[in-house]
Amino acid sequence: MAAPPTKVGDVRLELSTARRLGEPATGLEQWQVTASVPGADGADRPVGTLSVMALDLVACEDPWGALDSSNEDIAHIGDVVFDEMTGQLSPELDARLAKTGERVLVIDRVELEPEWQGHGLAALLLAETLERMRGGVRAAVCLPAPLHRAGEAQADYDTSLQRMQQVWREVGFEQFREGVWLLEPNHGPLPQRITSLRQQHGLD
Repeated sequence: MAAPPTKVGDVRLELSTARRLGEPATGLEQWQVTASVPGADGADRPVGTLSVMALDLVACEDPWGALDSSNEDIAHIGDVVFDEMTGQLSPELDARLAKTGERVLVIDRVELEPEWQGHGLAALLLAETLERMRGGVRAAVCLPAPLHRAGEAQADYDTSLQRMQQVWREVGFEQFREGVWLLEPNHGPLPQRITSLRQQHGLD
């Protein structure tokens, strides 16, 4: 694997969410995570971005509806993870999860700048993000590949899919159902995976 543009230890994560003053809480938060490194001129240089939706199962009246009104991939996650009739976790998933925490994280997007791709960094950024956001979280879910190929040849799509799924496996996600992958940040392999990923990048 080629060396990244600069030391991985220089990468900084910034997590943020925003809401207008006086706007009522809905139990759904949109989080943006930016990864950057300091440039020679002192200005930050982008490394990548992550988009995460945080659903509070108590405060959000209709988690299924909240995801259904988003993009097609997120709506598909909602169809698999939540029960359309009750709006709450599907009985199959609820029975599988440890009853710890009332939040569900939906990973919408993980993107790296071109010069940072191919260095095994995506899994580390995702794992570090989940480690920082896992308080009160019962499950994290994602769709490792878009529902449609957007004109991509089947062979190219299959290669991209395998590469993306490997990233999620490195963090500890497992296939759940209908293309949706699942991780329990507080009852699974995440701490061990973070340690391993940090070691791979010389951060131990």
